[in-house]
Amino acid sequence: MADNNRTAELREKTQRLLHGALRHARAAALAATLVPLGTVAVSPSVAQDCGSAGCPPAAAVPSPCDFVTSGGFVVTDSMTMANFGAHGGCKKGAFWGHVNYVDHAGDYHVDSTRITGYLTPFPGSNIRDICGVADTNADEPPVLFRVRLVDDGEPGSSDVFGIRLSNGYHVATRLLGAGFSGGGNIELHSPNPSTVAPSPAPDELTMCGGVDAP
Repeated sequence: MADNNRTAELREKTQRLLHGALRHARAAALAATLVPLGTVAVSPSVAQDCGSAGCPPAAAVPSPCDFVTSGGFVVTDSMTMANFGAHGGCKKGAFWGHVNYVDHAGDYHVDSTRITGYLTPFPGSNIRDICGVADTNADEPPVLFRVRLVDDGEPGSSDVFGIRLSNGYHVATRLLGAGFSGGGNIELHSPNPSTVAPSPAPDELTMCGGVDAP
């Protein structure tokens, strides 16, 4: 019963986020065109005015750490299909995982070679970001990537995916099913004895190299 209550609580928190700041991001994605390759997407950390309420907690490695698995497809802003398979998390004091992504507009393929970070922007939510280094099938050097995965329950129609690369490629977060054409499933798994995070846990800049969230 305790596990069910915890799941319901996390799902409610995620829904509040999806209908708040993330809802605006998804709406903007419908009106925008796909950001062209070559646009720099890496930005340094800057001071921000968070108002009288103060700034929200910085994105950080989940505590306790866990892991996420996913697979499916979304429709990009240019109305082409993109397939993805992504998993990541913590294991025995290190980050682990793999990201494979294909945008069928030109068959642009992103294949991770190293996972450098696993983090959540909102402690206690069902949102996880995987960061790392990837090769592509384009004539370009390796890129940094940041993938956002949101598990909002089974069978996955309310789950969310987004990706941003350091070369400027960007598919903003969007639903796999209802609201957007897409499908698949994202599953956030509970911590276990092997999901031990690096110690000390690196900060967001170290993990993601300055690549913003999708």
